[in-house]
Amino acid sequence: MPLTTGPVDVRPNRAEPVGRSPRSNLLRVLLVAAFAFVALLGWSFASPVGASPDDNFHMTSIWCAPGERPGICEETSDPGERAILSEVANSSVCFAFVPEHSGRCDSELSGLIVTGHGNFEGLYPPVYYGTMSVFSSADVQTSVLLMRVFNSLLAVSLVTSIYLLVDRRLRAPMLGGLLLTAVPAAIFLVASVNPSGWAIMSAGTLWVALVGWFRAPTLSRRIALGGLATVSAVMGAGSRGDSAVYVAFGALVAAVLCFEKSRRYLLSLLLPLVVIVIGAAFYLGSNQVGSALEGEMAGARPENVNIVSGLIRTVMNIPQLWVGNFGTQALGWGDTKMPAIVWFLALVLYAGTAFWALTRRREIRSTIAVVLAGVALVMVPSWVIVQNAVEVGVLVQPRYVLPLLVLFLGLLLFGAPDLRDRMSPAQKWTIVIGLSVANATALYTTMRRYLTGTDYAGFDLNNGIEWWWNSMPIPPGVFWVLGSIAFAALLAYAVGALGRGTRAIGTPATDR
Repeated sequence: MPLTTGPVDVRPNRAEPVGRSPRSNLLRVLLVAAFAFVALLGWSFASPVGASPDDNFHMTSIWCAPGERPGICEETSDPGERAILSEVANSSVCFAFVPEHSGRCDSELSGLIVTGHGNFEGLYPPVYYGTMSVFSSADVQTSVLLMRVFNSLLAVSLVTSIYLLVDRRLRAPMLGGLLLTAVPAAIFLVASVNPSGWAIMSAGTLWVALVGWFRAPTLSRRIALGGLATVSAVMGAGSRGDSAVYVAFGALVAAVLCFEKSRRYLLSLLLPLVVIVIGAAFYLGSNQVGSALEGEMAGARPENVNIVSGLIRTVMNIPQLWVGNFGTQALGWGDTKMPAIVWFLALVLYAGTAFWALTRRREIRSTIAVVLAGVALVMVPSWVIVQNAVEVGVLVQPRYVLPLLVLFLGLLLFGAPDLRDRMSPAQKWTIVIGLSVANATALYTTMRRYLTGTDYAGFDLNNGIEWWWNSMPIPPGVFWVLGSIAFAALLAYAVGALGRGTRAIGTPATDR
């Protein structure tokens, strides 16, 4: 049943008309999942090894996560250093900060070099690095491609599984939160080897799975959603220290959204409490957030920090972090500048959808959750920035708050009517066309920057190539075309242009 403009009902759907058989609905969802995977694959192949921010740190941490491996990662006399494959530690040295240079390295990187730039002292949680290390080997290019493909497949599988298990009122908020924040930073990071990709996916899916857990009409669906929520929580908390905080926050807002005075609710609180414990455990086991909150991100605690004046100045400039994720900040190592059309379209569509959702009457629990997320979006980065006495955008990067942007929009849409039923066709197609253009432009710009460098004036991605994946028989232009078309198809479905009326998998036509 479509949402109304009245209070949010967190009870299971009582009835939802369905025009297709469950099997055809499932096949249709899987087809759209394939679109999402192809769209992410386009980004996975768009940039060379070492292209995402701080990849030299993250890749070294991945390759050394299993411990000493002769010829790959070896211990040294200093516990804070490792001897690592130079192709891993210096993966970005050929092109980082030099946009005119393609992703090609003229010098052959070989042998081991000693570096202290890695997760050797527990700065980050170990789960992400340990998982990615399964794919690490002496063949660095193949390893990185496998990691990117795995992360893309994991993201699609998590979202698709939750989508099939929750009711319709949760689907639009999850897809809207993820897709309207995707271009360009989020989709670039999810399809990379950067742990921020896991943090983004966790923020967009955890609270949805937990709300589904609270309102699941059957034991089997509750168990499945509980398992997916746990996976999402471990992904988020196990990737970054700050994401561990976001995991606990996601559990809190889910509990707020579903609050009721009943024994069932109290029993259902067990899983959110477990999720909060997971977040706290990873947070306490990581030095990343502790150093940030103590003002030691730059290595030394600043003197004479003025909290009041610092907060006022920072809060007035904190939107700089938010808009950076829509393309005002360059991708990669800050050297892949996006055309203005990318950030203009992505930002306008996000803001327009958020404003549209705010105009709808919502229930008090939804309002509380939105306010909490809004306060967190402002105060979490502001407090860290003030404690470290730095300017906005220095040390604290836009991608650090991207998970909160995903969560905030998802919560706004949760309290609003269904996107597919309440938006006009013109509004729907504006989102589809606008975000598709932004994604295609961002993907093209990224590929052009690495294929030839920005000093090449040609349009055809298959001409003048200076860098491309070794032994890859498919030309880069194919990845751009397929990735762009797949993303557009995914968007068309998400706003209802390809049909409507699916229900949760395994749910009868009359849902009790």
